[in-house]
Amino acid sequence: MTLRVKEDINHLLDMANVLQDEATNHNIIHVFDDGGYRELLLTKMFGLTRMVGRHGDDGLDEETGNQYELKTVNLIDTKDELRLRPGITTCHHVNHDIIKRYRAVSGFLIGIFYINEPVRIYEVPPSALENYFTAWEHRFKTEENLKHINNPKISFNDVIEKGILHYHDKKYDLYFETIQENKVIKKERKLDLRAKLDQAREKEIQELKEKEEIDIQK
Repeated sequence: MTLRVKEDINHLLDMANVLQDEATNHNIIHVFDDGGYRELLLTKMFGLTRMVGRHGDDGLDEETGNQYELKTVNLIDTKDELRLRPGITTCHHVNHDIIKRYRAVSGFLIGIFYINEPVRIYEVPPSALENYFTAWEHRFKTEENLKHINNPKISFNDVIEKGILHYHDKKYDLYFETIQENKVIKKERKLDLRAKLDQAREKEIQELKEKEEIDIQK
């Protein structure tokens, strides 16, 4: 395993929390809803260099020469509701060239986020996704006039089961325990799960604020 966390990004998380608090006061659910912030965290955490001018969100590890496809997914949707096992989006125009590039990368670096916080970050080797690539190619062979596939998704479960876990925030473990233990989650349990996750998040944010105040007083 060559990929590893190289940089602490707590200062970015702190800045994001301040901006999100202000945005929440104005009923803005995701202040960074285009994914750029989440990709920034992935590139900085793993010391990657964004490859300008390429389709997709490729990142290069200059130490190893390995190239990674960057993908993120948020457990909270734009309606401020908890998502259960959300699919990981790929590309709006998947074609033969995109599939070829997906097979050639060293891995897919997939960040799972809760609002603006990284929950888990997995590295999934392209070999573990071969069934997707083969299925997409089959569509091109069998569907008449199909030029590209609009944003086919990778299963959330496949990421968890086949990926290498590089980053892990334990306060969100209840989410993964719940979806693994229950195939069907009713609305009441989903709302309860959301409340508990929010409580854990707010508790940590408050503890960090109190620690900062103590440090300032010193």
